[in-house]
Amino acid sequence: MSESPIYEGILQTARAEADKLLSKARAESDEILEEARHKAEKACEEERRNTTIRLDAIRSREENAVRSYERARELRNNDAAYDAVMARVDELFEALFHSPDARGVLVQWIAEAAYGLGMGEAKVQYDIRESVDDAMLEEARALLAHKTGMNVALVLDKEHHVSGWGVQLASLDDKVYYNNQLDVRMRRMAKDMKKIIQESTCKAES
Repeated sequence: MSESPIYEGILQTARAEADKLLSKARAESDEILEEARHKAEKACEEERRNTTIRLDAIRSREENAVRSYERARELRNNDAAYDAVMARVDELFEALFHSPDARGVLVQWIAEAAYGLGMGEAKVQYDIRESVDDAMLEEARALLAHKTGMNVALVLDKEHHVSGWGVQLASLDDKVYYNNQLDVRMRRMAKDMKKIIQESTCKAES
């Protein structure tokens, strides 16, 4: 027996509605999947950016640590080289001041100190191990006059002595001093000497 037209109409309507619902469900499903895919891609891209930032930060810290280590190593090498040079300087000057050449060195240092003090009269103080006499003062006065045109009256200070190689000049009232001893001279030259040693160390390592 054939189905009635009414029944056929109901079936067709149901099929059409089912197809419509199915099509809508598929569209919504595709939309949800596309949105999920977009979110996943966005999350992956953000994670890649964050990972890149973290890796860059790690690399930067590593580079800074390497630079800090290299700088510290360079400073240690420079300090060790400077200490070795200064120890050798001490040895050489120790030998110098026990030799006949000490006289000429002290004459020059007395003249330098007189120029640094900048007064018309000065007392010369020296280490008791040094042989400083009036003849040396006259040589220093003559040297200073020849080099600078200054005329300074120098006298030995037999009441006050310094400790360490070199000399110290004082005004007659003991209010102004100019120290030209070895350790003070080395401190004055320390910056230049460290620069020279640093440059030499860098050349040796390159």
